Amino acid sequence: MQKISRQRTIEGTRIPGIIKNMQYYYINLDVYEDGMINCWELVDLNGLKEKIEINWLVPNVPNGEILSIFGLGAYKVKSAKWNYDKKSYYRHIKNTIEKLNPKMSNIYTISKYEKELLEKRKVTYSPEAKDFYVKSEMFYHQTVDGKGFTIFMKHKDISYLVNLVVYKDGRVTCYNSSFEFNYELSELEQLFRNGTFFTDFNAPTEIVLDNFAKVTLEKGLYATKQEEKYKELMDLYSKLNDKKTSLEKCREAYYRYLEYPSDYSREKLKELYELIPEHERRYLGDMDNKDSDYVRIIYRPKDKREV
Repeated sequence: MQKISRQRTIEGTRIPGIIKNMQYYYINLDVYEDGMINCWELVDLNGLKEKIEINWLVPNVPNGEILSIFGLGAYKVKSAKWNYDKKSYYRHIKNTIEKLNPKMSNIYTISKYEKELLEKRKVTYSPEAKDFYVKSEMFYHQTVDGKGFTIFMKHKDISYLVNLVVYKDGRVTCYNSSFEFNYELSELEQLFRNGTFFTDFNAPTEIVLDNFAKVTLEKGLYATKQEEKYKELMDLYSKLNDKKTSLEKCREAYYRYLEYPSDYSREKLKELYELIPEHERRYLGDMDNKDSDYVRIIYRPKDKREV
């Protein structure tokens, strides 16, 4: 039988969530208008209830535990005021779906047959959501794609965890349920330099996690440098505009060095390597070797390459 497929755009939004998998991970919970929710696995409302009941998706983190935030750092929770328990968190997610889809029409339910088929095929869906904004409500198909990450932000002497998204046309938007700010890309470097956007703190700091919680976090066990997050933002902008990222440029220089080794090509490789955000450098190689051969060439050129 010939196989074909089709794709459909399902709109949604993001709200805070926490995955408990050995330790605690802060996530953007992707909630869609068709009633599907992505909590590291795409589930329907029944599946969501199950994930909450088995403590996979949780509404709080005990004091003293470590909260990891992807691409940002890992921080010990000193104290917190959490706004939801299991039941109210489920209702909050369902209410979010109702805001997206007031009539709750065409709500998707994963059938028993589909579950069995996915299990048989050993498939788990966790689609990557795509950021976009509508340029004109009159011509709704005119949308602009974006990419972003989670970062701390200081606003009116209050610290928040926000989503910062850069769009293909250079607009940058900071999202939080309490506010939404738009910037030009040229403004961002100064906002990272002056600490408006930040990644760590020296003393315990209260952070507002949207409408999810207020938590006091201690200095990160590890944290990405804020200047490196700025470089990541610029790479995202390059990728959106089909331009080479710092990682891609460095990888090309690496292969040039291997083909034509010289002091000049090694210096060029070093220059491009140090332009890559530090937390992204491990993606230069495979899962085992990461960026080890780049480090050897740049900083220990007399060491022989292991084959």
